[in-house]
Amino acid sequence: MFKDAMKIEKLLKGLSENRDWKPFPGIQDRSQWKAAAGDPHLQVAAQAIVAVADLLLDQQIDPLTGTMYMNFMTNGDRLLYEENYFRRRYELSHLVIAECLKADGTYLPKIIDYLWEILGEISWCVPAHNFAGQHDMVMFKQSNPWKQDDPLPVPGDDYLDLFACETAATLAETCYLLKHTLLETVPSLYYRIQGEIDRRTLRLLEGPKHYGWYLGRNNWTAWCAHNLLLAACYTVEDDQRLAAIALKLMVPMQRFFDTIEPSGACIEGPGYWVVSAGRLAGFVSLVEERFGIDLKAGDNEKFRNFGEHILPLNIGGNLFVNFADGSLKIDLDQGLLSRYASLIGSDQLSDLIGDDIARSARHKLANPGRGRGRNDYARQFLVHLTRLFFWTPENRKSATRTCEKSVWLADMQMMIARSDEKPGAGLMLSAIAGSNDPEVNHHSHNDVGHFSVYLDGEPMIIDLGQGAYSRATFTETRYDMWHISSKGHNVPAVNGRLQFAGKGAQARDVSYRHEGAKSVLSLDASPAYFSDRGSRHMVRHIGFDHEKAEIEIRDEIDLGEPLSRFELPIYVSDRKITVGADGACRIYGKDRVMVVTPFNLRVTGIEQIEISDPRHLEVWGPRVFKIGFEAVDLETAAFGLSIEID
Repeated sequence: MFKDAMKIEKLLKGLSENRDWKPFPGIQDRSQWKAAAGDPHLQVAAQAIVAVADLLLDQQIDPLTGTMYMNFMTNGDRLLYEENYFRRRYELSHLVIAECLKADGTYLPKIIDYLWEILGEISWCVPAHNFAGQHDMVMFKQSNPWKQDDPLPVPGDDYLDLFACETAATLAETCYLLKHTLLETVPSLYYRIQGEIDRRTLRLLEGPKHYGWYLGRNNWTAWCAHNLLLAACYTVEDDQRLAAIALKLMVPMQRFFDTIEPSGACIEGPGYWVVSAGRLAGFVSLVEERFGIDLKAGDNEKFRNFGEHILPLNIGGNLFVNFADGSLKIDLDQGLLSRYASLIGSDQLSDLIGDDIARSARHKLANPGRGRGRNDYARQFLVHLTRLFFWTPENRKSATRTCEKSVWLADMQMMIARSDEKPGAGLMLSAIAGSNDPEVNHHSHNDVGHFSVYLDGEPMIIDLGQGAYSRATFTETRYDMWHISSKGHNVPAVNGRLQFAGKGAQARDVSYRHEGAKSVLSLDASPAYFSDRGSRHMVRHIGFDHEKAEIEIRDEIDLGEPLSRFELPIYVSDRKITVGADGACRIYGKDRVMVVTPFNLRVTGIEQIEISDPRHLEVWGPRVFKIGFEAVDLETAAFGLSIEID
């Protein structure tokens, strides 16, 4: 992808020929901002942003204190510091766009205050990423020289993490958009920001230290590289230096692109795909437009596949198939992904984005107050809002989106099956074979053989997915957390044994077939339960009849030893559940009922699980349910469920 662009002479030539690079209109370009605000597709979004900004005029800026920073190391909590940290940037971003929309100085004093506070933060790196050994991507960072568990960052040794890079890009774009106003009113602040971006990020990038995302293994690479190149393009005036920065960043970006499977599958899950794909598109656009190099991205099959990876994962609305550390509800990076759709000419991706713009704008206008949740904030920082106004018009809805009824994502070993090709309609199934090895996916859960079921766009049988991250999330105790353990997934415990994590803990003998009206995923999960699996077999067949809208789950167990216990939990979202005299469970959706009929299993109880995890609360509400099943006849060693619509 980037190999042909890694030539200093090409980069310098492109810079020389693109002196007038102007990616977006500044605040003084009134006609363009008025046109954007008047765009019928963006009017609600503009109104919502102004509504948020208006509420901020009388609000205090959230504090960020030293003891709040210390929480991560002292008690493992990430949320207290991160909520205020992300909210500051979210609110600054809305104030900047509101000022660009109105250009009457209403929001300028508040913008100055936010800029002042962010410049005054001791560190732009969030605590979870600023201590050696505390996160799997914080590589090559040395321990504190004075006290290993010192809960405050070492002076001059901040890690160049996701959000330090994001902060640099947010401030750089603020200065770009408001340059006319800031230079007219507070030029000292404008130049102070330029200097802090340079000192806190670009010089670190150019220095001798290494960062884990250089290795190109996951979303960190695209996220950091795009933000840093964007900040550099806005602030670095020396062509030689800017070309050198671009050249340095293209090396990890090429590594990242090399790790993407040919099918375009993103093993980290759809939430992380949103970041990876959006930032990849943003990085490609910078290389092409700022440096004048045509990467011919749309001709690259893997690039095209990666861009459309999200489409079959859409359940309906802003709900997406979640597995591992994925989240059911996702706010799309609308502007960046719109550029991706433009690069590959995808009407289907454009349609998905168009629907998301309308949905999220209505939601924000109805709820303009201070919300909570890192993901909601991070995807509405300035980089996203500017591109919402000036990149999404490239792609208006031009095609009705449809989904294939049977999809096999081989690189992820995931099957998605539907009764209806329209998103949000009918019965839908997702099922995964996969691996519990964190070396394969550092966001993995112990979920080999897990399945989820949706009815008319509603999640019925579920995967809890991503919880609130804490210090423990990426440590050796990760797989002890119930929602990450196999006991928190729709997979069996056999003779009391749960799945384990680590090398070799993966499905074997995986097969998928789609013949006529039926799709079937088969796998042997025994390597995820037994490190010395020998001749043991724990075969799961997951079948979907597309015409009848029926699902069949069947487990066949052969341990080479007596089977003393077989237990199967099924997790259900917060809804009415009844159990009939025949043992069948009826799970009630909004308009229709799903019937789960057990084979050689009986219901042991329905447990209400109170939700306390903040992230799960955002997605699932205050409770979910677990239907417990156990074996009726252990000697048969075959058990199953059939699922259909009543």
